[in-house]
Order: sequence, then structure tokens, then C-alpha cells
Amino acid sequence: MKTPWVTLAVFEILPTAEINRGRLLAEGVSCRLMDRSLSSLGLIANGIEIQVPEPELERAQKILAQDFSGDLDLAP
Repeated sequence: MKTPWVTLAVFEILPTAEINRGRLLAEGVSCRLMDRSLSSLGLIANGIEIQVPEPELERAQKILAQDFSGDLDLAP
């Protein structure tokens, strides 16, 4: 029996989706991007989904919930 894939998150722009996909892959979580739009026409009306195998959903949610913005040193 195949493992079902579920939607983890939906992003409005491709770069944000790719960054989060990279975070998941770096942690060893299988994932894929699913385009719900007409991007071939230059339109991203419905967003870009990140999907993960259902058994990995909880782990993937925890990974994306991590906020590293406080780790940035923005001082000149």
C-alpha cells in the first residue's frame, strides 16, 4: 500500500516554498512541491503546496515551526 501524501503548508511565492522545502530536506524529511496555480502563465493565484508523506507530517510541522530569526546578527 502506498503512503499518502498530505499538504503541510501553502505558500504564495515560489522562493518561500523552496526555502521551506530545503529546510525539510536538510532534516531528512521527504517532500515535494505541488503547484496549484497557472504559473506557466505567470499567475500564482492558489499558491504552492509543500506535501509530505502522512507519517512524516508531525515532524515536518515541528521543523517549519522553528523560528531562527532571533539568531540573526543584523548589527552593522
